[in-house]
Amino acid sequence: MDKERIKLDRMRYVKDSLPSMFAILAIVFDVLYFVLIYKINNEFFYNFMIGVSIIVNLLFMLFGFWFSIEVKNYHGKFGYYMIALGIVQIIRIFFYPMRAHNATYLAGDAMLPVMNNTQFMLSVFYLVAAAAFMIVGGLMSIRNSKTLQNYLESVEKN
Repeated sequence: MDKERIKLDRMRYVKDSLPSMFAILAIVFDVLYFVLIYKINNEFFYNFMIGVSIIVNLLFMLFGFWFSIEVKNYHGKFGYYMIALGIVQIIRIFFYPMRAHNATYLAGDAMLPVMNNTQFMLSVFYLVAAAAFMIVGGLMSIRNSKTLQNYLESVEKN
């Protein structure tokens, strides 16, 4: 047996842990975003959107963890779900971070930004990192599951 065939045969028994780890890293960056946004104590955030944002964060973490478990077992369709979840993270930049960065509030006699440049850049970085890890993990999962599926089909033919 050549090394490539051994590697493919080994995939049947070894979990696909790297895409799973990428999903967990995406969750970590989402938690960092969550903490950054909610430590800003400003009335801008105290509205209906805060509830929606909290629910989206919780759903991202819940589905991200679920998908991380599924991609370990070479369930390729969950790689597509991970990519969709990554795209949602990119879209989220245009809701709270962008709106908070462009909004101001009155503090004494001065109008101050709700979110300063550093906070904005960090929040964008966290969301982009979460998206990147989720999308790359999804792509890796799709590739690995297709590779294993093709190998299993070739074994069945022989």
